[in-house]
Amino acid sequence: MHHPEITMGRAGIGWRPWLAFPTVLIGLLACQRAPELPTVQGLVGQLEGGPYRFRPEGDHCSLRRPAAFPDSLFTWFTEGDDDLLSRVDAARCLGQLGPAARPAVPALLRVLKSGPGDRDTGYGYTGVGIISMRSAVIEALGRIGDGRALGPLAGVLASQPAHARVTLEALQALGPQASGQAGLITAVLDARIADRAGRAQACRRAVLALDERLAREAVLQRLERQHPDRTRHVFQDAEVAAALGSLDRRSPEYLKSREGVCRDDVSEAALRALAAIRCETCLPPIVGALQEPWLATAAAWELGRIRPLPPSAVPALRAVIASPSHGPLARESARGALVPSGG
Repeated sequence: MHHPEITMGRAGIGWRPWLAFPTVLIGLLACQRAPELPTVQGLVGQLEGGPYRFRPEGDHCSLRRPAAFPDSLFTWFTEGDDDLLSRVDAARCLGQLGPAARPAVPALLRVLKSGPGDRDTGYGYTGVGIISMRSAVIEALGRIGDGRALGPLAGVLASQPAHARVTLEALQALGPQASGQAGLITAVLDARIADRAGRAQACRRAVLALDERLAREAVLQRLERQHPDRTRHVFQDAEVAAALGSLDRRSPEYLKSREGVCRDDVSEAALRALAAIRCETCLPPIVGALQEPWLATAAAWELGRIRPLPPSAVPALRAVIASPSHGPLARESARGALVPSGG
């Protein structure tokens, strides 16, 4: 009996063409091995330029591709030339392993010293923005918590201002191990405080952006009330300018928002690092930071986490509460720090 649907011809398979792809796909899935788990050795290989196999997803690291697919084919179809992204993901996965990844510290330190460095890939179809290799390595070293990283991290903090915040966060994660770096951290904090002109300029820019956003939101809310049936609203610059003039800049909500946008991430990271180290010389810089209205909220918060509250901090916290130059967030934070101590 002749069956044209299953006969073999010169082209090979004589099945209906639309059955070929599902058959191959089912075969690949059937051959797929059990999910591969990341190992320190495997991640170090990826960090040093090996196959792109693992990537972080949330708080865990998972296999990037089905095990049955060839490396080159899957990479070519999905992400192309992404060697740097592969290394960044390896560093982040190592950081997620925490102290278990101590054997990877020498490799991470080599990358920190010799590169590759950060790369701006652009946006859109041709890029994913800035890929920060160095930041990923610094973060991983902090999460692993190995003291061998202290010297190299101090070198980065002293010479690479662009990575100051992430390096301070890594030193914070190292905690009391980083006591020898307290002087350097304090110097970074003092330099940020001393740059009053730069801080004031940054605050002015942030406040202008805040006012513009609040004015646009006010215009949009008015239009939504006037035309609740519309899904899109168009307004003119003159309307935004009018809304800017009517902002209530004395309201508690506005003052809190203004205080929030004038904060400095690097200075606050330095305060957190000093508080985590808990050395004798760490406390005075935190107490001293209470005098700065833009930094007092963070300083009071860190003091509130130290128990028992050092007696030397109590007068400075009370001064923040009574100060007319400090904002509502700083005063609230100071009260919170004092309450458990009976202040």
